[in-house]
Amino acid sequence: MSGIVGILSADKQGLLPKMFEKIQHRGTSKPITWDSSSGALCTSGISAINEKPGPIITPSGDSAAVMDGSFTNVQELLGMLEVHQLEDDSDAEVALHTFEDLGSRMFDMLEGEFALAILDRNRMILARDRLGIRPLYYGFYEGNLCFASEIKALVDYADEVQEFPPGHYLISDKGLFPYQPYLPDDVQPDGALDSAEQLADHLIEAVTRVLPDNTEVGVWLSGGVDSSVVAALANNCVEKLHTFSAGVEGGPDLAYARQVAQHIGAEHHERIYSLDEMLSVLEKVVYHLETFDAPLVRSAIANYLVSELASNHVSFVLSGEGGDELFAGYSYQKEHESEVELLLSVQNAIGALHNTALQRVDRSAAAQSTAVAVPFLDPAVVRYALALPVRWKIRGPESIEKWPLRKGLEETLPDEVIWREKAKFWEGAGSANMIEEHARDVISDEEFKKERDLSKDFRVRSKEELLYYRIFKKFFGNKVPLVEIGRTQHV
Repeated sequence: MSGIVGILSADKQGLLPKMFEKIQHRGTSKPITWDSSSGALCTSGISAINEKPGPIITPSGDSAAVMDGSFTNVQELLGMLEVHQLEDDSDAEVALHTFEDLGSRMFDMLEGEFALAILDRNRMILARDRLGIRPLYYGFYEGNLCFASEIKALVDYADEVQEFPPGHYLISDKGLFPYQPYLPDDVQPDGALDSAEQLADHLIEAVTRVLPDNTEVGVWLSGGVDSSVVAALANNCVEKLHTFSAGVEGGPDLAYARQVAQHIGAEHHERIYSLDEMLSVLEKVVYHLETFDAPLVRSAIANYLVSELASNHVSFVLSGEGGDELFAGYSYQKEHESEVELLLSVQNAIGALHNTALQRVDRSAAAQSTAVAVPFLDPAVVRYALALPVRWKIRGPESIEKWPLRKGLEETLPDEVIWREKAKFWEGAGSANMIEEHARDVISDEEFKKERDLSKDFRVRSKEELLYYRIFKKFFGNKVPLVEIGRTQHV
């Protein structure tokens, strides 16, 4: 969970400390800046997990790289390097030397979760992972390209802040290009049960792959299927696992999370909060989250509070995000009448992750200077999930969603957890209507009617969303085009 900023300019490098100050919460190490005659890069990482985000500099001093994230195929990339001797043992260094050798051919080969920037003499190269797990934004200051991990670093300088699209790379003197998207694995499971067992193997490998060495590990545990599976698998890989839950008194997630933690033998921590506590952190949540989408903010409040709790105990957490999207976990998907319709729905849900759920996960962790990983979105898991016939994902006489996941991991958790019905984050936390009712009390019908149309094509959907938009505008003004705001569908 690193923070990265940079600018392609011969005389604007002095802006970087001011830009980075806005996102210094993303790292705990001292920020390091690299200046050249054509621009500058700056970064900081999480010291406790020994992150090495850069800047990594070539021996000639002509080029440097910074990177938030990691690759899952480092050994494969290293095998392509012919003459380079690695000095820093970091993924950023691997990326820099691979680009030196392969140029733009490199991007189709990168696997993992990353936001990458390379300042190569007088040009800038930017790239972002296929799903947008790691954030990246860009804009232009007096015509100079600049970028950062979060909007807040750019908003005081860039004319307009744009989200860098997932699965793309930019070479500043050539343009913006997509690279190969995730394609399904060429697998032919013998049947649905066989697919469930193979999926479990992929998940075990994914969880193992992301765990850092010599660092205590935590899991944001809602008690839902996805986070419970991640907790159960991680618990088998570490000496002691911490689990963290948050909700209002009586929220259903709390009871399920306690049951899971007790079942696997984790050290469990809870935070019970009230409406007053939710309102007290609301401005911080919107500021860090960088959106005003009502369902997303509502979920982010619980996520922010559980992340704050976790940061008192660990520097690294796992999240179960991605399971619903990969395995048709949403109730509305049961209404699709054909396999093609369901397949496209699953693809749309995956494609929307980058500026909705993944944005919530990233910013909630980053706000507390905590690193977070999402093993469900490991490339091997994603490709296998895409290869499964979609009819196996909602299966049985009761149309059970996420069937392969539940079936493959049913031995690891109690039945009432593994076969639990899907609940949205804020519903499970028990805070479903609390701020919605508050918004109705503080915003009149007349105010809502007057303010709801933000443009001819964009309208806030509720008084609750207008409440969040007012906070968002206070921090970010009109610098972020409304089309850049991720909006949760099927709320």
